[in-house]
Amino acid sequence: METGMTNAEFNAFLETLAQLVESKAKTVQEAAALIRQAQAK
Repeated sequence: METGMTNAEFNAFLETLAQLVESKAKTVQEAAALIRQAQAK
């Protein structure tokens, strides 16, 4: 059985992340912090 995301799932994740950055980040550093917080633990 395959593990991981499909291309469609990955694209949806990236779009969600982009929307989060657009709505919250005011600087490059804030954008990077938001992305790092979204990483799986």
